[in-house]
Amino acid sequence: MTVTKEKHSTQTNRKLESELGVNQRIHFADGNKGGVGKSVLCRTLYQWFLDRKHPVIGIEADVNSPDFKGIYGDVKVAQFSEDETIGARANTIVNTVVDSQKNAVVNLPATVYEAFRIWLRDYDILTLAADNHIELVKWFVITGEFDSLKSLEISLKTFDRRIPHVVVKNLKYADWSFFDEADELQALIKATQTPVIELPKLPVRVASTVLQQRLTYANSQTYRGKGFGVVEQAAVKSYLRSAYAAFESTGYLPGH
Repeated sequence: MTVTKEKHSTQTNRKLESELGVNQRIHFADGNKGGVGKSVLCRTLYQWFLDRKHPVIGIEADVNSPDFKGIYGDVKVAQFSEDETIGARANTIVNTVVDSQKNAVVNLPATVYEAFRIWLRDYDILTLAADNHIELVKWFVITGEFDSLKSLEISLKTFDRRIPHVVVKNLKYADWSFFDEADELQALIKATQTPVIELPKLPVRVASTVLQQRLTYANSQTYRGKGFGVVEQAAVKSYLRSAYAAFESTGYLPGH
């Protein structure tokens, strides 16, 4: 596991929390294009909160591919849209966090950038969040491909320091040379002090069974089925250990 951070330590985040009075965070699993691994990241991050026993609310905003809601049945539903009448359904996210005083993990749909930006603008979400001591964080999943990296660059430039990002390299994808050589993007990541972490890869058969059988990551550690036994259970446990260590290194989770 590698973590890249520019003077962005746990101590720094705790100091900022004290100064800014951050009580809750809304963690958005983003990536803009489809199939990058947003749902995987979202489910893993949600499981971290459950395993660490930190109060959390899950919110499914990907109405076309609701893998988060389909596996973790207790999560709520929201919806983003450039249509104002539908876009208002995203207000569930902030309303729920304010009412419950809990952190939230939100699974965003693909190509949500414009609808997300409009929602922030029309409801002055960033001011509202600050007034209620809530911080928004984008966990931006990338593949190393040009269009994925371009989406990250646009998001970083648009939201700057108003919404801190965590860059999540999905290790399902093996070639990171284009990412490493993207000088402008690397300079932007450094300038915004954005953590870069790795989301480990589950073996394909294990990941496919988890999805097919609609298993939470807790249930998958005890599940027994065709081609899925103690070795596959151990693979899930190893995956979670690595992912959790990466998450905790960012400084954006309770107690870290």
